[in-house]
Amino acid sequence: MMKFATKFLVAGAVAALAIAMSVAPGEAKKKAAAKTCGGPGLCSTDCKNGFCSVYLCGADGAWYPAVLTPVCPQGNCVNVRKKC
Repeated sequence: MMKFATKFLVAGAVAALAIAMSVAPGEAKKKAAAKTCGGPGLCSTDCKNGFCSVYLCGADGAWYPAVLTPVCPQGNCVNVRKKC
């Protein structure tokens, strides 16, 4: 009877581990997708006194301050958001 219980517990542990490993990559992808900016593009944010800060989408999917055009007039800014 002990051998049966041991086999049952080991099989249950292996099944639980397999399920956990199959779910983990899906959750990691969801979190990574939430952080990415979605490809090349510009985003304007932090609009104050008629000017907005401009950010550029990097190759790693993160927003970086634009070097050549760090600010733009609020009326001419592209893709104005509350947060990039």
